[in-house]
Amino acid sequence: MSRTDVEQERLRDYLTGSRLDHSLFDPEFLVSAGVEGLEEVRRQVRKDFGGLRSIEPDSHVGLDGAGKLDDTSGRYRVHTPRALLEARVAVDEQGRITELLLEPVLDDRPRPVAQRLRDLLVPLATLLIPFLLLLTAVDSLLAGSRAGLLPALLSVPAVLVISWFGTPWNWVSQHIRLPIAAAALVLEGIGLARLPGLPDGQLGWTQTGFALLTVLTAVAIVRGLRESPGDRAPLLIANPLPGSRVLIGQGGGRTVNHHAGHPVQRYALDLICLNRFGARARGLAPRRLEAYQAYGATVAAPCDGTVLAVLDGHADQPVLASPFEPGPMLRQHIYGNHLLLRTDAAEDVVLVLAHLRAGSLRVAAGERVVVGQPLAEVGNSGNTTEPHLHLHAAARTGGALVPVPVRFTGHPARQPWRGRRLDR
Repeated sequence: MSRTDVEQERLRDYLTGSRLDHSLFDPEFLVSAGVEGLEEVRRQVRKDFGGLRSIEPDSHVGLDGAGKLDDTSGRYRVHTPRALLEARVAVDEQGRITELLLEPVLDDRPRPVAQRLRDLLVPLATLLIPFLLLLTAVDSLLAGSRAGLLPALLSVPAVLVISWFGTPWNWVSQHIRLPIAAAALVLEGIGLARLPGLPDGQLGWTQTGFALLTVLTAVAIVRGLRESPGDRAPLLIANPLPGSRVLIGQGGGRTVNHHAGHPVQRYALDLICLNRFGARARGLAPRRLEAYQAYGATVAAPCDGTVLAVLDGHADQPVLASPFEPGPMLRQHIYGNHLLLRTDAAEDVVLVLAHLRAGSLRVAAGERVVVGQPLAEVGNSGNTTEPHLHLHAAARTGGALVPVPVRFTGHPARQPWRGRRLDR
């Protein structure tokens, strides 16, 4: 079997296997790439791209000095139902993967207007939730009977909960969340005051169904706010982005934190920064990294400890302004540029600070750091869609990694969840 056949076979086994087979990889590569990152790429190929169709050598690259195709170049084209992927694979003498790069083939042509509108569909739809809240509240003023008013009175607090935690307020301004909520509650109060003087009327199926749906959704969100209980006490740390207006973008339980389903990252947080207008960027979904308030923000040591490992050198990923765009795959370590910090408070606990800016890391492995000491800058490297700081803590217990929740010195008794500020 030629090297090309072995490389294609290993790539196919990796992408199509029922589970991640560690024996396919050189142990050092498995550690450097990260099991989580390799699993995430498999999930993305299956879920986002529809699975594997075929693999073929890439005839457009890998030419030797004579201009002939070099079949040892390890470059392949991976065909899926929804996208074409480029892959580079290298194997050792035992046939184990020692290098693996995988990324979508991007089209450099200007995006059509229809695609640009589709890119904004999800953020625009979620930003409409507050207006739905106000319309529901206004409905309580217009209802002419108790049967018409009661569903609206039930829907207002339910839609308020949904919009409070589900609307990306920071796309426009985090500052408008409270005034809109207050306006809705005022209208709710006016509706309650009208209730005794209205005739009974007859319940309508549409209003009743909407009220029931919103109430059930709100109850599910509230039930999923809190972190699931863990085996370790929370680690108390300082704000790692001092001097910035810091908002928790992901954090808390399963309904407000997309990390909650990952065993080791169950308590992970994604932190973003806001400008003075309460927005995370200049523009709704800008492509420029510099437009994001978090980009280049100083990352400081959140606790005293020792730097265990540092990874630097990964370039920033392009911003993904839409969930319809193919995300970063195995071009980089899942954490991108990052550092691991062993905490003095609990020596078996390691804190991960990830998605840092290339060339900004100011410490090396083995160095002692103190709380507040500048370590790096926020970037957009690794598995990320826009500039932010990812952090999570884990402890090694009996050979296994156990997630550790974190709390912040400014509010040690308060659980961090989406939408809460760290700087006040």
